[in-house]
Amino acid sequence: MNPSSQVALQTFTVDVEFSSGGEPFATERYTVDATDWYRAQRDAIEMSVCSPYDNSRIPDLTRRAIAR
Repeated sequence: MNPSSQVALQTFTVDVEFSSGGEPFATERYTVDATDWYRAQRDAIEMSVCSPYDNSRIPDLTRRAIAR
């Protein structure tokens, strides 16, 4: 692959909101290098599984990426 065909990465800041039963209880901010906003969101959600807020004891746990 030659350098001209590589896609440039951008740095995105993505907030991931953690909710239980539809009620937000925490937000964490992630800095992600990605080719576009969609990939940055996906990567931040993936990174959030290592958060202390991602806990199987929390009922109805959901996460969502919030645009900044």
